[in-house]
Amino acid sequence: MPYGVYLSASGAQAQSHRLQQVSNNLANVETPGFKPNATILQARFSELIEQGEVSPGLGGIDDLGGGVTIQPEQTQFKVGAFRNTGNETDFAIHDKNSFFVLQRGDQQLLTRAGDFVFDSSGRMINQGGDQVLGNDGNPIQIDPRKPYQVGAEGRITQAGVTQELMLGRPQNLGDLSNVGGNLFKPLADFDLAPAGDRNVIAGSLEQSAVSPTGTMMELIETTRAYEANVQMIKNQDSVLGSLIGRVLKG
Repeated sequence: MPYGVYLSASGAQAQSHRLQQVSNNLANVETPGFKPNATILQARFSELIEQGEVSPGLGGIDDLGGGVTIQPEQTQFKVGAFRNTGNETDFAIHDKNSFFVLQRGDQQLLTRAGDFVFDSSGRMINQGGDQVLGNDGNPIQIDPRKPYQVGAEGRITQAGVTQELMLGRPQNLGDLSNVGGNLFKPLADFDLAPAGDRNVIAGSLEQSAVSPTGTMMELIETTRAYEANVQMIKNQDSVLGSLIGRVLKG
């Protein structure tokens, strides 16, 4: 494959990957607690330099760039806007370091989305059916036949018994792995928010951190970059075909 075609194909593949990621961000613009992912592209050395046969920086033809590589995506943990919903089992955390803790099977997951409900058996769950954990490590559970009260700092009280929503604080946001939507899997132990530092507000939700306008502009930019790389492949293929035709005629 001619080197120019290889570079353009590498660029088209990278922009295609970025296009998928930007589209996913845009699709989640209304998802509570969603954190957008950013595609990281990195310049690549030529093949001979990567193999150690040529040293970088010599300025020769073997020092030409090798296109781009796609690096692991990075989640942007910026805080979304807050919206009052009037639903007492909607919760928003008014600090950027804490997460609600959910139980799915035998694993714990973290989320900033506090759109919880009580199911018919009195279990507090999220929209995906994962159980919401209390500060004691047990799922939040009430008697659905009796009234309950929602208090400050994420407290649910029924018949004199109070349960608090568990708030996890990862020691490093890099310890979180995105498992889809607005859920994250902790890759290391996390701390719990101490008493008196639980800034949870009932009746409101943190909205998606995706900027619709900025993401639409990024989508247009990425689409044009992808189309430019595809057009370069077509141009180089046409030039190569013309060159081969001349050689054969000669």
